[in-house]
Amino acid sequence: MSKRYYSLKKLCIFLGSVAITVSISMLYSVGRDDINSAALSETLQQKLNAKDKLLNDTASKKFLFIDLQSHWTRSFVEGLMLQGELSEALITSGSLNQFQPDRLVSRNELANLLSVAFENSKAPKITTRLNDPATKAEALVAIVRELNLNPKSVKEPQTYLLSMYRDAIQIPDYAIPAIATITKQGLVSNYPDPRVISPTNAITKGELAALLYQALAYQKRLPALKSPYTIDPNRQIYSRDRKQITRLEVSISKRKVTAFHGEVAVKTYPIAVGRAGWGTPVGNHRVLQTIEYPAWENPFTGDVIASKDPKNPLGDRWIGFWTNGREWSGFHGTPNRSSVGQAASHGCIRMYNEDIRELYSQVTTATTVRVSP
Repeated sequence: MSKRYYSLKKLCIFLGSVAITVSISMLYSVGRDDINSAALSETLQQKLNAKDKLLNDTASKKFLFIDLQSHWTRSFVEGLMLQGELSEALITSGSLNQFQPDRLVSRNELANLLSVAFENSKAPKITTRLNDPATKAEALVAIVRELNLNPKSVKEPQTYLLSMYRDAIQIPDYAIPAIATITKQGLVSNYPDPRVISPTNAITKGELAALLYQALAYQKRLPALKSPYTIDPNRQIYSRDRKQITRLEVSISKRKVTAFHGEVAVKTYPIAVGRAGWGTPVGNHRVLQTIEYPAWENPFTGDVIASKDPKNPLGDRWIGFWTNGREWSGFHGTPNRSSVGQAASHGCIRMYNEDIRELYSQVTTATTVRVSP
């Protein structure tokens, strides 16, 4: 074989190798571009579908939000993720992997979520102080309206709430009937203590989610969920029939007296207090005497109205807690019911006759009395 032929053969082999290499390189380049393009397309699609995928994970019980892993509201939130438009409203923009359960909810956000969840055109809407945080009491009252619950369904709502929550005395007056009603339905959850409702605290997103879930379950739109933090409406802190009162707290400005057993508020009663010039004695006192069917002596004339007389201004019970040796101040009934809630007495504390009878049966001379302005 000539050197010329050998060289030509080597050249052909070399050129063939180059061609194969170029072809492989081109194929690799094209393949890599296809892979990069597919990866980019998949990434974009993932971003576009992130919320949908997040919502659909519930069906397979996958964990949805990294900040709910051990949060008490996790089951409620995961359940709400099945609620289409409501689930989207609950997910904060830009935080697809976080629910932010401890973030405070504004009144505006509360109004929007209620509108999406219930679509009740007849329920009163929140339209003022929209940037302010919503309180738990406000949220509970609003949900009662959305569910069309009857806020008058619970007899003696304040007494019922005092038997259910250790801090029931903090519930605002306007919210008492509604909160008693929704508590009676077993729709209230409180963390970490079910017996502490914290009604005036700003409500968190997690707390609101739990309330929304319970409300939707009440409407049969979601399955019921059990939680150790949901109040049992039939288990009261104590029996309301008979409980010894250890302390009485009188607020002259609010025209109320609250009876306590230890640190537990048992019941609050409306009262009348001393008129101008005849103020009810402020300070710390103790029950000094209790009289069933007391007689009354007019402090100006000395005339006496006998016990059990329908005109007796003391009614049929007396609980005295202050004296200077000549004059007295105490709790008593009254035939003048319209005076309760007013500054109308000569320094004593007037109560409805049925209220003073109830209170009389539960106090002793060991019961303390604190009167505040």
